[in-house]
Amino acid sequence: MCGAHISRSVRPLAQRGDLGSRLRASSSTFVEPQRAEVADTLLLVQLLQAYRSHGHLSATLDPLQRLRGPWFTECQKWTSPRNALLDRVGQLDRRLSADEKASWLAAQIGMELPTSSSRRFFLGGALSAGEPLSLDTWSLPAVVEHMQDAYCGTLTAELDHLTSQEEQRWLADKIERRESISAPERVRILSTLVHADEFERFLALHFPKSKRFGVEGCEALLPGVDALIGRCASGGVRRIEVGMAHRGRLSLLCNLLHKPPGALFAQMENGQSDYRVGDVKYHLGDTATLAFGERQEIRVSIAPNPSHLEAVNPVVMGLVRAVQTRLETGGRRSVAGLLIHGDAAFAGLGIVAECLQLSNTPGFTVGGMLHIVVNNQVGFTTAPREGRSSAHATDLAKAVGAPVLHANADDPEAVVAACRIAADWRHRFHKDVVVDLGCSFNRHGHNELDDPQATLPLTYERIQAHPRVLDLYAARLQQQGLIPPTLLDSLKAEVQAKFEEEFAAYEAGLYREQPRDWLATSWQGDALQVIPFYCCQEPTGLPLATLQWVGRSVCAAPADFSRHPEVDRLCVSRLAMVEDKDSRVDFGMAEALAFGTLALHRGDADAASGLNLGAYAVRLSGQDVERGTFNHRHAVQYDCRTAKRRVALDEIQPGMQERVEVWNSPLSEAGVLGFEYGYSLGNERRGLTVFEAQFGDFVNNAQCIIDQFISAGEERWGQTSGLVLQLPHGFEGQGPDHSSARVERFLQLANDDADHLPGNSPAQLREISATFACRQANLFVVCATTPAQLFHALRRQMNRPFVKPLVLLTPKWLLHHRPATSALADFTAGTFFNRVIDDGKAVNHATGEAFLLPPEQIRRVILCCGQIYYHLSLARRARRIRDTVLVRLEQITPFPSDLLFKVIAQYGNAEVVWCQEEPKNMGAHFYIKPRLATAMRDLGLPAGMHPRPLRYVGRSASASVATASIAIHRIETKNIIDSALSPAPIEADVKI
Repeated sequence: MCGAHISRSVRPLAQRGDLGSRLRASSSTFVEPQRAEVADTLLLVQLLQAYRSHGHLSATLDPLQRLRGPWFTECQKWTSPRNALLDRVGQLDRRLSADEKASWLAAQIGMELPTSSSRRFFLGGALSAGEPLSLDTWSLPAVVEHMQDAYCGTLTAELDHLTSQEEQRWLADKIERRESISAPERVRILSTLVHADEFERFLALHFPKSKRFGVEGCEALLPGVDALIGRCASGGVRRIEVGMAHRGRLSLLCNLLHKPPGALFAQMENGQSDYRVGDVKYHLGDTATLAFGERQEIRVSIAPNPSHLEAVNPVVMGLVRAVQTRLETGGRRSVAGLLIHGDAAFAGLGIVAECLQLSNTPGFTVGGMLHIVVNNQVGFTTAPREGRSSAHATDLAKAVGAPVLHANADDPEAVVAACRIAADWRHRFHKDVVVDLGCSFNRHGHNELDDPQATLPLTYERIQAHPRVLDLYAARLQQQGLIPPTLLDSLKAEVQAKFEEEFAAYEAGLYREQPRDWLATSWQGDALQVIPFYCCQEPTGLPLATLQWVGRSVCAAPADFSRHPEVDRLCVSRLAMVEDKDSRVDFGMAEALAFGTLALHRGDADAASGLNLGAYAVRLSGQDVERGTFNHRHAVQYDCRTAKRRVALDEIQPGMQERVEVWNSPLSEAGVLGFEYGYSLGNERRGLTVFEAQFGDFVNNAQCIIDQFISAGEERWGQTSGLVLQLPHGFEGQGPDHSSARVERFLQLANDDADHLPGNSPAQLREISATFACRQANLFVVCATTPAQLFHALRRQMNRPFVKPLVLLTPKWLLHHRPATSALADFTAGTFFNRVIDDGKAVNHATGEAFLLPPEQIRRVILCCGQIYYHLSLARRARRIRDTVLVRLEQITPFPSDLLFKVIAQYGNAEVVWCQEEPKNMGAHFYIKPRLATAMRDLGLPAGMHPRPLRYVGRSASASVATASIAIHRIETKNIIDSALSPAPIEADVKI
């Protein structure tokens, strides 16, 4: 019930159901004429409520008129109950006289008193209307016709689910008091339709065998988007980021964003390209600056996307949030996001629900996303009754209080009106809003090479006979005398000439597909320029004084801030880590030092000693990241008395540092990871963006984001991202869902060749530097085994001249393990991230004597990564084994061939073992084995050194990741350690 529009005096009665019968039962309270007058008025108020609650179910939304309302006849069992009252009054014959209308309607509604057109009903503020209907008293026909036009025509709205009376009142007022469309605006709509229609015809003529996923059947999308952008511009928006699927993308690019058609023709032909991999034409993005009026300019960018529908949604949201954050003042108002969906995808894909749940959370809100659903009433060949369980495809949006506007796609003016209302809603309430282009259709099926008549024969029989939107609208304007008969032909001729000119330029070779044409923002194009190899070992250490200053700042608290005793003890212990030079730094403190020092402005240390190249904002999000899943971080602290929230990292040096944000996320991986990927794009090179999974195991919920964007985004679209994925990883007997980040899957995505070292000439192969693979790698995978390594990995992510995604495997029990700490000296000036750590010179710190034998007496080299090192190290020391070297791969990809070769080469008499805690068909084993063999083959073994077998030690191959039995886990771990530290029982199968 839309109670906001009922007079307070009658609202309690209106909320009690059948008002007429209740008033009849209490007739002794009223004089009969007064009682009947009130009863009839309340019946009319009920009718108003019915229109606002259920009018959308009877609206004229289907261009093909297959159903009177969406899916009533065919799907009555899973729609809302049909409103019998609206069904009856909707049959009103408007050709009747005013008195006949009044009498007929009164009978349908059940009024008691005789009713003619002269009988007036006092409705007060219960009904919104513009001139000339700004009245408090109404005749019955006027009320019904007004509400019928408002809610049961080609434009309607759902507002019953809105939780605020102000929101309900505002939206009802917009629907019931329509904004008029001027004559010049109608001509603009017509011109846009001509461009859309002729564009599809031209492509069909010249590229008949090419898929284009045209907008035919929903050409009104273009004037709708045009109107939405214009209204946003007039409301102060200066930038819009757009995410959409393939349908209609090419038309939007050329007809609204002014992409030269000739450039598109070059892509259609799949001709010459400077891009190595790239993507199909209907996945590509672009950007343009559009002018509305004399002083209103707005920048519109369409993000590239994969065919995985809706996957781009969180990416666009994150990009919008990043740009808003950079602008600080007025960011929410000046930057907006638009998502264009398909009906089947909006209803069917879970990523939509995840993004809607992000919409109003403090760490992820963008001040409202604008949604347009191109409702084709089909998902490829699947009918709505098979593709969803709701009346409308957009019903999901009602869960978060987003209003839904429905417009018939055959009525461009209704579409324009809906889009304008949507833009006004966002400007007013800063919340999501959905426009459903109800029941449009694909004139040629799913794509232009498809034959839809095999599965939808009756529907496509109607579609073939249905007029085009352009013809319908032009005829309407001519009938109303708003345009001359010759205008349509002249517009068509003008647009056709433009396309012919562009086609001639394309055929003459004037258009060549350029990578930069695909990119949403120009800064990303810089990554495509030739950049020389850079050293991967940039010094990322800092002067001791800087480290101590940052450490003291993050451990301190204002005098009036009461920390929890546990948090206070943690901060006191961490303060000692930086005050005492001989103290050991743990992982939590190392991470805090990395984040804090990245945020600082220059001036506190010499650049030559490892200061940042700039100051970088830091954003960390994920489930439970404020405290940390393993109680190790406490980056956000709460006052025990007031619950006041405080981020100590954001208060190191107010005014002299960039912002540090730490946000707990909803229980979502795909939506949140996609958001942070988009944030890293919008952040450009101005900040570090970190996503942390609660456990690394759960990141596979976001596999689509990893595969399509993080891994392949640069090769497909030139989008460079420096996103960091922190994934807790390690086998501790917690079962198959709390053990592994599935590192093997990330390594499988790495784009290096196992059989060849990077480089083109023999000289390059032999003189390969520490950065041979950095520029060409698509991602980095790092498993930091010490706090200092974590510190340097995070700082290295920003302090180098290129950006790559970083998958950072982080520990769990090592977070509180005393041996897994680092000396403060490992963070100081001149230190850096070590891709490989060789403990071949390990010493007994108690005596200062060498713990291991000389290199020529070493009998075993154990390669490993992650926490298994600590198990091996402890067992080696306990068993007094001196002839075994432990070598940690801290960076797994790009593979450190050069360093591993040098390490192994110095132990000429040793067997080589790869030891991992994962099963044999998981972990890094499959990745390490062929690459190590290639390095030893191509880099040249020292004289007298012969190829040796590589022995695998680890768990047996398994379908499940890990056991849930702690006893079995301990037995398996012991067997791995025993096998790794013992001679090989049999020869392995691979020579290195």
